Amino acid sequence: MTGARGLRMVHALCVGLLTAVVAACSGEATVTQPIAFNHKIHVTDEKIPCTDCHVGAEKDVHASLPSLSRCLLCHMKPQSNPPNPREQRVRELAASREPVRWTQVTRNPGHVYFSHRAHVSLAKMPCRDCHGDVASWTEPPTKPVQALKSMGACLSCHRDEGASTACATCHQ
Repeated sequence: MTGARGLRMVHALCVGLLTAVVAACSGEATVTQPIAFNHKIHVTDEKIPCTDCHVGAEKDVHASLPSLSRCLLCHMKPQSNPPNPREQRVRELAASREPVRWTQVTRNPGHVYFSHRAHVSLAKMPCRDCHGDVASWTEPPTKPVQALKSMGACLSCHRDEGASTACATCHQ
């Protein structure tokens, strides 16, 4: 592979690889979650509060991703007849004794400080204000929620709610 054609092929390969690396590093890559979790059934139909599964959102800086033991509180046995294959996946993971490995899809850069406790408990903000209409999601998130990565969206909300817009509020 020499000459102009070879260089074009190498260039195309490098551009494609670089694009994939940038997407993965920026959190833009689509991921597959271990369980095809349906938020709509749990939040809308069953009326389960977000904080039942995302422990820590009310009292900690970070909200946790659901543990398998949390899922098993309800799904140790089938909840429907015939059993739902999504539920069966929970029991399969439990039987394998492997921890459920959710992939966090939205993460703030290291220089950005965000406290779930400050927003959920102190400011009394509903989860949907930042995360969107989670109650309508029939699949778990596979890519970042862009509003959660937008300094402009955060500043706009802080202004609307009369919260501090001083740089040190979020950049600590």
